[in-house]
Amino acid sequence: MLDSLQKAFRYEIRSITHSWYKILLISFLPLFVFWFITSVFQHGVLRDLPLTVVDNDHSKLSELLLRNIEASPTIHIVSHATDIKEALYFIKKNAVYGVVIIPSHFEKDIFLQKKPQVTAMLNTQYILIGKILTSALNTVSTQSAAQIEFFKHLYEAQDIHTSLSSIIPIGIQITPFFNTYKNYYYFLVSALLPAIWQIFIVIAMLVSIGTLFKSKQTAYLFDTSGNTTATLIGMMLPYTLSFTLMGIGFVLYLFSHWVFQGSLSVLILGIFLTTVAYQIIALLLFSTVFDYARSLSLGAVYTAPAFAFLGITFPIYNMNGFALFWRDILPVSHYTQLQISQANYGINVWHELGTLGVLLSFWLLFIPVVWRFKHKLKGLRA
Repeated sequence: MLDSLQKAFRYEIRSITHSWYKILLISFLPLFVFWFITSVFQHGVLRDLPLTVVDNDHSKLSELLLRNIEASPTIHIVSHATDIKEALYFIKKNAVYGVVIIPSHFEKDIFLQKKPQVTAMLNTQYILIGKILTSALNTVSTQSAAQIEFFKHLYEAQDIHTSLSSIIPIGIQITPFFNTYKNYYYFLVSALLPAIWQIFIVIAMLVSIGTLFKSKQTAYLFDTSGNTTATLIGMMLPYTLSFTLMGIGFVLYLFSHWVFQGSLSVLILGIFLTTVAYQIIALLLFSTVFDYARSLSLGAVYTAPAFAFLGITFPIYNMNGFALFWRDILPVSHYTQLQISQANYGINVWHELGTLGVLLSFWLLFIPVVWRFKHKLKGLRA
């Protein structure tokens, strides 16, 4: 058994060193993608989202409102449109994400207690940006209304304390947990990198086993005197080492800027279990068709949509039965759960045994994989 494992391991190492494509798959290509994603989201917090405004009042209070909007770090007023038609033109050509419309007689209606309606029209095709702008504009609206009410009461009462108490009846303190600064680098990159990492694991394993069958070298590696189980493990080992180290590296880099609350050892164990789980799944996909091209297609269908099912951008509790099923059969979803619980929450190691057990259960798929390979190899030798 050990001889078969060593033979397959040495064969795969030679195969990697003689294949620029395999070298790219286990080193430069995933590292480049990781670098690209971290570069895109390096700022973390969205700022200066472009808006246009239509000021139909041109009063001191409308100018106050516009100054407050511009003062928001999230918003940047890039233009003043003359009318709604021009503002909508800017939105349609993606020059701005929305328009704020201040009505005529804005200041006059405020002093007459008529509560004028300021309209914000946002391009909610970009859901995330729309939510951020909505939140920022609501904050600005509340602050501006408080300022206006304060000055009105100050003018009438001539007393600062009385004026303040009249506009702030209830104080609310909101304390965000874990991602304190609402940083999208911390929120998205920590999920995007594992989602891409698992794609490369599956592709690399499919390329390894697929090229072996395509080049008809199975007779050399899977000879009659060898052990099929040991041979498959030997072929997996170089990629296990490569992608486990890659996963550890990305975790160390990602959390070098953030406080890691839990056990790094538990997370490293999770990385190893996830790596092997995806390698076994790749072999299972190949063993269903024993065709290089079709197995790559199956691998793409299985891994590509993974990010949508992680429960990061779309809540798990709102997923339907199929979405929950698909999430459960993705090892990366369980790994991401482990990563969040350790990095953010610092959950006790004993409470992670269930998640680690689920990741380990994917290894059981190696049993039908070995059976399928033995059956196929027997047919090839006949």
